[in-house]
Amino acid sequence: MSRFSPAPTYSITPDFFAVKDGFVTVFVHKSGDDLICFDAGNKFKGVREGFKKLGLDPLCVKAVFLTHSDRDHVNGLPLFKKAVVFLPEKEEPLVKGTAKRHFLFLSRANKLPVKEYTLIKDGETVRFGDSTVKAILTPGHTLGSTSYVIRDKYLAVGDLAITKKGQIVGMPKPPSEDPRGIEESLKIIGGIKGVEYIATAHGGVVRSVPVCN
Repeated sequence: MSRFSPAPTYSITPDFFAVKDGFVTVFVHKSGDDLICFDAGNKFKGVREGFKKLGLDPLCVKAVFLTHSDRDHVNGLPLFKKAVVFLPEKEEPLVKGTAKRHFLFLSRANKLPVKEYTLIKDGETVRFGDSTVKAILTPGHTLGSTSYVIRDKYLAVGDLAITKKGQIVGMPKPPSEDPRGIEESLKIIGGIKGVEYIATAHGGVVRSVPVCN
């Protein structure tokens, strides 16, 4: 965690926001009157306070797209009572316990604090009014870690990467499980054209720049 430098709570652009919750950041996109979240944070209280600071209503959140199922990204889900929760299809084995999340000496399932969720596949696009969210499978941190391209302008990468000197670098092991997978996934996001902002859960936000391995 000493390497983490999460984005503070602030308005990145008029329709894209960061909500800091301790050592992790939730990102929020405003599409008309609706809000779309990318991850849900670690603590219910911290996320709620961040929304209040920005003048955002958690009840306006229509969807939460999870980048993966680690607890610091899902614990805040009960705050979003009207939201559809999107879970990456390849991440479901960790939630069901048919695969285990490995971190240092721990090996466990990743349980969600909500019962219902909708699976989203690699390459699938979901539309909200004039906005689109496209899922891009970027494994390495976990087996189903997924990044999301929002409105072809923003890229939320979860724990695929952190930042170093204003550039994107891969999340190290630990907490990532597969360094080679991280390298390959960085190449994938490096090939996405037109993105203006890259949002990392633990390393802040950078303007689109070349990816460093």
